[in-house]
Amino acid sequence: MTRRRLAFAPLLALLLTPLLAALPTPPPAAVAQSPADPAAARIIGEVFAAGRHMEYVSVLTDRIGSRLTGSEGSRHAEEWAEGEMKRLGLSNVRREPFRMASSWERGPASVALVSEAGPRALGAASYTWTPGTEGALEAELLDVGAGRPEDVARAASRVKGRVALVVPEGADLPAVIYNFYRAPALVRELKEAGALAVLIAADKPHTIVYTAPVDFNAAGRLAALPTLSLAREDVGLLRRLLGRGQTPRVRLDVRNKVGPAFEATNVVGELAGTDPARELVVVVAHLDSNDLGPGALDNAAGCAAVLEAARAFKALGLRPWRTIRFVLWTGEEEGMVGSVAYVERHREELDRTVAALVMDIGAGRPTGWFSMGRTDLDAEIRELSRPLAQFGEFIIEHAAFAATDNAPFMAEGVPNLILLQDEAPYFPVHHTVADTPDKIDPRDYASAVATLAATAYQIADRPRRFGRRLTPEEVKRIADETKVGEQWRAAGIWK
Repeated sequence: MTRRRLAFAPLLALLLTPLLAALPTPPPAAVAQSPADPAAARIIGEVFAAGRHMEYVSVLTDRIGSRLTGSEGSRHAEEWAEGEMKRLGLSNVRREPFRMASSWERGPASVALVSEAGPRALGAASYTWTPGTEGALEAELLDVGAGRPEDVARAASRVKGRVALVVPEGADLPAVIYNFYRAPALVRELKEAGALAVLIAADKPHTIVYTAPVDFNAAGRLAALPTLSLAREDVGLLRRLLGRGQTPRVRLDVRNKVGPAFEATNVVGELAGTDPARELVVVVAHLDSNDLGPGALDNAAGCAAVLEAARAFKALGLRPWRTIRFVLWTGEEEGMVGSVAYVERHREELDRTVAALVMDIGAGRPTGWFSMGRTDLDAEIRELSRPLAQFGEFIIEHAAFAATDNAPFMAEGVPNLILLQDEAPYFPVHHTVADTPDKIDPRDYASAVATLAATAYQIADRPRRFGRRLTPEEVKRIADETKVGEQWRAAGIWK
């Protein structure tokens, strides 16, 4: 019965549209919000029946490939996204520039275990925005544990002139965020103690290595030392040798290239609303990726979802009350640099920015929303989720963190939601060569795309405003309670 109703809803809407168009339009305050929002049903049907999201993923991953900010791949993606927004018929399509203080290019990198039988190659890859070794470097290895401050303190007297091995703990989202924000200070502390380089254990299976910036923000700081990801299996080898009382020696040769400042761009397009107050709903994902793989889940999937939402709205002839602004950022992987620049550029619009919706946890099944500590939004989120019941029960997670492009909006008190998704397909390949389109389950992904699109449209078209902008005092209280303020400062979002 439910399926039958959903199937007929788009047909009924199409039949009634000419009749309804002839009637006077009631003011927004007079429009009732139905739990079974007909626009939401039509959007879901359009995404599943005619969605181009997988096509968009293919363009970004198979045709363009990795999109490290400042690279040829990133520039190609920016140009393509601008062109696609224009092809979809969005208005005010443009690319908004911002400055990155340095460029970076991956060079050859090798790590070998020195042994009596000859050098034994280990699986390794440089972290991004890290220096090279300026020639081959050979030294003894020292295990400094998980890299927490107390671990470094214990090893500080012994690490001088050695290569430090760090094995971070945990692989869930909180652990990933902690390790990400710990990395800059960890490497600086090891340099101050006299370490020559840092090997960080990858948490991925089957000798897959990981990459990310070590230090990050628009100032263009490089990591304090050459820093590499080391395959988990090779970490096991080194630790077995250490456990037998041996002192392994390793040889590193890393030849990364650091270049001058450059200009990157965010890609912006709009579906104009009818609201004379010019309120906005911002729907966003980051276009850039790391450079080991093509970044299918992180975050071609999110970008394709944003573009598919725009396509579906245009295909259905929908025009919301509030303007929907679609933004594809770059510079996210380097510390949300593009979104920070956007918020600075559009600061005068923040009071009329009703919400920012972000998709950046891959292509997994949608399970709810991160509300970033905003318990006051719970009732409205539940209401918005009613038309999505076919995708299962939705939860509201109040955890707050600065790990993607919602962070600058949260720091300014603007309601911001991150789509909560099944993480199982995401973290095993996150920031690796294995982040490829074959990891996407088409039905789960379509459900996530439809959820993002339907929720964004409901917020844009509903009579009452979604939540409110918090005062600076309220933002500070949430930042203190959740400790997210420390992350904002590390990323340069808070001074």
